[in-house]
Amino acid sequence: MINREHELKTQVIGIFNTFYKEKLEEEKTTSFILEDTDFIKMLSDKTRDELQEGTRGKFFHSKLEDEIFYKFIRRKDKFILIFMKLGGFVKGGCSS
Repeated sequence: MINREHELKTQVIGIFNTFYKEKLEEEKTTSFILEDTDFIKMLSDKTRDELQEGTRGKFFHSKLEDEIFYKFIRRKDKFILIFMKLGGFVKGGCSS
């Protein structure tokens, strides 16, 4: 049985994989932010209904050979999703 956290993490990894080449590799940054208009339809209806501000986690991305931290933040009536390469942050900060 897949629990809620695992389902969310799987969906977040899918969102990350959709955007990371453009946002991290092409722009040469260690972090990026997505507004919900970019990712909300990529979440299941159940996940969208249960999404809460402050939901966060991390996962290892084998192609980047780094851990990726993510966090959902609510800004007014929209959600923002933040991704950050932890190795980049530890080695000297992050840029967006």
